[in-house]
Amino acid sequence: MDFTSRRKVLTSAAVAVATLPLFNDLAGNGSTAAAEDGSTTSPVMERFSSNTHLYTSDEVKEGEDWMRRFRCSTRSDFGDNLKTSSAAVRSTAILAPHGGAIEPGTTELCLAIAGYSHKESTGSTMPTALTGLVQRDYWMFESLTEDDTLHVTSTHCDDPAALAVCANNLYAVSVHGFRPKSGPEKQILIGGRDRRLMANLAWAFDKHGLKPHPDDRDLSVTVTVAAADARLNGDDVQNIVNRTRTGAGAQLETSTALRQAMFGSLDSLEDRRNTAGTGKGTSTRNEAHFWNGFTNAVREAVDVHELGLAMSPPPVGA
Repeated sequence: MDFTSRRKVLTSAAVAVATLPLFNDLAGNGSTAAAEDGSTTSPVMERFSSNTHLYTSDEVKEGEDWMRRFRCSTRSDFGDNLKTSSAAVRSTAILAPHGGAIEPGTTELCLAIAGYSHKESTGSTMPTALTGLVQRDYWMFESLTEDDTLHVTSTHCDDPAALAVCANNLYAVSVHGFRPKSGPEKQILIGGRDRRLMANLAWAFDKHGLKPHPDDRDLSVTVTVAAADARLNGDDVQNIVNRTRTGAGAQLETSTALRQAMFGSLDSLEDRRNTAGTGKGTSTRNEAHFWNGFTNAVREAVDVHELGLAMSPPPVGA
C-alpha cells in the first residue's frame, strides 16, 4: 500500500461513504446499542439506569454476579516529522459493554480483536498477548451468571475505566449482540459516528468472506451499515464507543446466529472460552470461518483506519 497517497485517498472518504448500503430494515428512531433481544420497537425499561447504579446496588455483587476487565495504556503523544510518509497512529480501543452471559461471545471477540488470548479464565493476571498482533486498550463489562438483566445501554455507560479507555484513544470499536426480528439469520450491523471507520469495516468484512454466498447459505453473512434513523445506529454522542478523543467510533451489532456460528457452544463461560473458532461443537461446521473472518476483518479495518485511509466498501448487492 502506498502510504504517501494517504492524504489524497482521504479526500475520497465522503464519496466512499456515499456508496455504503443504508437500510431501514432494522429501523427505529435513535442511537443506542440494542439489548440482546434486539427489539426494533421501543426499548424496555432496564433494571439499572447506569453502571454506577449497578455497581452501588445491593442486589448484585462484583466478583460474584459481574466483573469488569480493562487495559488502559499510557496516553500517547502524537507527532509526525517525516517528509514522505507517516507511521500508523496506533490508538484504537476495543469494547464489549455487554460481555459474559449478557451478549454471549462478545467478551471473547473483544479480547481476540484487542490482540489477547481469550482462553484464560478470569482472574488477577492479564490475558496473554497474541504473538504478531498489535495489543490494544480494551474494556469489558461481564455478567458472571446467566443474568442478562445486567445490561446497561451504551448511552448510559458511566464506568470510569471505560471512560478513561475511550478518552485515551482516538478511535474505538464496540462489539454487541442482537436478535434481529426479520431478515437473514447471520447479520452484522455497523453503526457509530465514525463514517470512515464504518466504511473500512464494511470493506474488511467483504474481503474476509463475511458476505452473501449464494452457493452456500451456511457461509452467508449480511453486512448492513445502519441508516441515520435506525434505532441501532449507535451515533449518539453519549454512546461509550463515541467517547473517544475524536468523538467518534464504530459499533458492531452481531446477530445471535452469527455468534453461535463462531463457537461450538455459547452455553457457558467455559464453553465459549474453549470452543471459539475451533469447530469443536454441533452448532455449525464453519466456526473457524466465521471467527477468523470476523476477528481478522476488524483488526485489518482498524489497521487501515489508523493509517488514515478510506477503503471503498463493496457495492450494494455485491
